[in-house]
Amino acid sequence: MIEPASPRKVQQALAYLAGLQGDDPERVRKVDGQARQWRGKSVEHECAWQEAEQRWQMVHRLAPQLRGAIQPQACDPSRRRLLRQGSAMAVLLAAGGWLGWMFKRTAPYRQDVQTAHAQTPRTLALPDGSQVLVAAESNLRVNFDHGERQVLLLHGNAFFDVAHERWRPFQVSTRLGLVQVLGTAFSVSDRGGRVQVAVARGRVQVRDLRGGEQILQAGERVCLDEQGRLGTLRAGGQFGPDPAHWQRGWWSFTDQPLAEVIGELNAYVARPLDLDPGAADLRLTGSFPSDRPEVLLEALPRILPVSIVEQGGQRLIVRR
Repeated sequence: MIEPASPRKVQQALAYLAGLQGDDPERVRKVDGQARQWRGKSVEHECAWQEAEQRWQMVHRLAPQLRGAIQPQACDPSRRRLLRQGSAMAVLLAAGGWLGWMFKRTAPYRQDVQTAHAQTPRTLALPDGSQVLVAAESNLRVNFDHGERQVLLLHGNAFFDVAHERWRPFQVSTRLGLVQVLGTAFSVSDRGGRVQVAVARGRVQVRDLRGGEQILQAGERVCLDEQGRLGTLRAGGQFGPDPAHWQRGWWSFTDQPLAEVIGELNAYVARPLDLDPGAADLRLTGSFPSDRPEVLLEALPRILPVSIVEQGGQRLIVRR
C-alpha cells in the first residue's frame, strides 16, 4: 500500500508548479527539467506531484481576486531557493494548509446507503458538511468529485440539508427527473409512484424528463408524474409528508392521495398493505407518528370511507 505524500513534499511540488507559470521561457524550461527529475526520484514524489496538480486546479476555481493573490509570479529556479521566492510564492505556501483542507473536503467520495424496513431515520454526514436524513426502506448512492456533488435516489425518502459551495453544484437524480440545489434544505420522495420534491429552506430547480423546469422556493412543493412531467406547483403540504414534521418523527399529510400515503406507510408496518384501485384517489389530511405506523392504519377507517380486509393472507384496503 502506497503511503500518502508528506505535506512537505506536496509543498515542494506546488513550488515547482508555481515556477512553471512564469513569463520567462528559459526559466520555465529549467524548472520543467528540475521538476521532471524531482518527480522521478521516488513514488512518493510522483504522488505528491499528482496531489499538488489537483490542488493547483482548485485554485483556478476560486474567485478571481483570491486566485490572483495565491497564484505566484515567475521565480528563481534554483533548487535551494525555489521555496523562498517572492511574496507571491510565500502566499502560495502559506495557503498550503488551507488547500490541503480543501483538497480533503473535495476529494472523491462514494457511498451507497440502504436503510432497512421500519428502520429509524438515519442521518448521514457528507464530507462537504451537508447532512442527509434517510427514511426507512430507502436506497441512495452518493458520488462526489472535485467538480460536482451527485446523489442518486434509487428509492425512498430523504431530506437534504446542503452546505453551500459555489464551485461544486449539488444534484439529486431520480428516475423521473433532476433536482439542482441553489442553496437549500429540501426533501425528495420516491415510493414507486410520483416523485415529490418539497423545499424547507432556500431554492431548488426541478427538471423533468420532457425538458420542463421549475424553481421552487421555501414552502413550495411539486411532483413529477409517472411520465416524468412536472405537476402543478403547490404551497404547503400538498405532496408527500411535510419535511418539517418528518424530521421530528411525524408524518403530516395535507390532501394527500391515499396511494402515496400507503407507499410511505408500507416502509414501516410489519405487514405491508395492498390498496384497491377504487380507493387510490381518496385524499388524507392529518398528522401521525412515523415510529408508530399502526396509529395511522387504525385511524384510516375513521377518517376515510375505507375498510381493511384480509384476502389471501394479505391485508387489503378497500373502499366502502
